[in-house]
Amino acid sequence: MSEPRVLQGTAYPRTVSGRASLIEPMPHDISCDALHVTFRADPDRIAQFLPPGVEPLESGEGWAMVAEMTKVSRSDPDQIWKDPFRCNYNEGVVGFYCSHAGRIVRYTAFVWVNRDWSMAMGSIFGWSKRLAEVERTRWQPSNPAMFPMGSGARLGARVVRQGHTVLHLDVELDESSSQIEALPGHSSSTLLYRYVSSPSPDVPDTEELYELPLTNTRSSPVWAGKGSLRFFDCPDEELHLLGEVEATAGYLYQRGWTTAPVARLLQDYGRS
Repeated sequence: MSEPRVLQGTAYPRTVSGRASLIEPMPHDISCDALHVTFRADPDRIAQFLPPGVEPLESGEGWAMVAEMTKVSRSDPDQIWKDPFRCNYNEGVVGFYCSHAGRIVRYTAFVWVNRDWSMAMGSIFGWSKRLAEVERTRWQPSNPAMFPMGSGARLGARVVRQGHTVLHLDVELDESSSQIEALPGHSSSTLLYRYVSSPSPDVPDTEELYELPLTNTRSSPVWAGKGSLRFFDCPDEELHLLGEVEATAGYLYQRGWTTAPVARLLQDYGRS
C-alpha cells in the first residue's frame, strides 16, 4: 500500500510541493503607505455591517484607507527583490470603531485589493476582500509639481470595481497641518468575522468571531490634515446605505506590522 499523499500550501491550490499555493507560509511582514480619512455616520446604519454581538459606537466613528502595500513572507524573504508582483499590492479599506464585551475595538467591514493572493488571505482570516482597481496619489517631492510636505498638498485615492466607482477619498495638508506620533484610535484590538458557506446539508456553515493581535508594529510620524470622503451607489456594493457621512480628519503615514495565524477565537456562532 502506497504512502498517503500529503498536500501542502497555506491556500488553494494545494499540491504535494505546495509551490502553487496562492499564499506563502506565515508569518508575513506587511507595510503600508496610506491615505486615511476618519468619518462619522449614523450608528444605526453602521450596525447593518457588523457581526452579531458587535455594536457601533454612539459617535458613529469609522475610517476609510487607501494604501500602497508590501507583503514579505518570512519563508521567502528574498521575494521582495526577486518577485515584486508577489509582494506589492494596493488596498482600499472601510472599517468602524465598535464595542464588544465592554471594549472599544476595530472592525474592517469592506476590503478591495488588486492581487488574487491578497484575496486568499481574506478567506483565511475573515477579511471580506474583493478584486478592484485601487489607486492613490504617489507623493514624490522630487516631482516639480509637488511641494515639500507641510507647505500645501492635496492627495487623492479611488476604488473602482467592475467599472463602477466605490469610493473617493482625499487628504489635504496645508500650512496648519502638523505631525503627530500615532494615528488616533488605531491601537484598538482588531476583530475578524470569518464565514465559510458549507457545500453540503450534512455540514454546518462556519461562522466565527476572532481577535487578531498584530506584532512588530511601527509607524512613521503621521501627517494630520483635512479629509473628504464620498461613497457611491454601484452594483454589488452597499456603502451608499451609510447615507451622508461627515469626514472628520485626513492622515498620511507609513505603518508596518507582522501578521501571523495567532487569532483568538471569541465566538463560534454555530455553537452559541
